[in-house]
Amino acid sequence: MNVARTIFGIIFLLGALANILLASINGVESYHAFADETFFPWYLDAWKTIVVTYMLLFIVLTVAYEITTGLLFIINRKYMKIALIMGIIFCLGTTPVMIQAIYTNVPLALIQGFLLWKEFRRGVAVQSA
Repeated sequence: MNVARTIFGIIFLLGALANILLASINGVESYHAFADETFFPWYLDAWKTIVVTYMLLFIVLTVAYEITTGLLFIINRKYMKIALIMGIIFCLGTTPVMIQAIYTNVPLALIQGFLLWKEFRRGVAVQSA
């Protein structure tokens, strides 16, 4: 489980770094077209009216969320359940943005869901012992 914690922690920290670099190098405008390939028309409308309007705030909050999630994975096992829940929410929440995210975010969410299930089973086993 320590390997999984470290891997997911690194994934989220690298995601935060990628967002920082993308916004710094290409500007926040590079995010405007992210939802153009979404499979939900209402998601594109929401992206264009809400997210694009407050793009810098959205990027800052996304980076903060990714850093927090990554650190929760890495810091200590007692934060594992919180980190897994945050990771699942992030992966599933960002999946509708791009069709390609189905191939990365859904498997990551499923793996984290399995690890969360194992964490809860481990907690139950410890309590019953």
